Amino acid sequence: MVNLLNEGDLSSFFKLLNQVDDDFSPTLSSRVDLEQYALKLLKVATVFGVYKKNQLVGAIAVYMNDLDSKVAYCPFIAILSNSRGQGFSQLLLEIAIAELKSKQFNSLSLTVRADSPASHLYKKVGFLIVNEFNYEDSNVKGLKMELKLL
Repeated sequence: MVNLLNEGDLSSFFKLLNQVDDDFSPTLSSRVDLEQYALKLLKVATVFGVYKKNQLVGAIAVYMNDLDSKVAYCPFIAILSNSRGQGFSQLLLEIAIAELKSKQFNSLSLTVRADSPASHLYKKVGFLIVNEFNYEDSNVKGLKMELKLL
């Protein structure tokens, strides 16, 4: 089941961020205060959460607030490790994309580690690599990817 999350979901969303923190390199918590980040995303972004047995097991956040250029950005998508491989990431992406198309957005962009298995999902969904870069203060290669919506 997928739901649109709001500030009332802060506790479960914050818990999810803590559970997936180490899946990011560098960790999210080394870059942001997780509770403040969770609240910011719930207030400013559109956040969809996927549930399994009434537990939040994954989420996607998309900034859909650039109404001039109609370019959206996905700063966060994650699934708990024990719920991966079940199509939840693709489901969340498809729901976010449908929402963006209904609002007539032109594109959705995101960044991902070049060696991340998630990059294969993004390519499968239709994202193209816009450029490669190194993450700040590291030798970690990243990809900026974009999906044209119109």
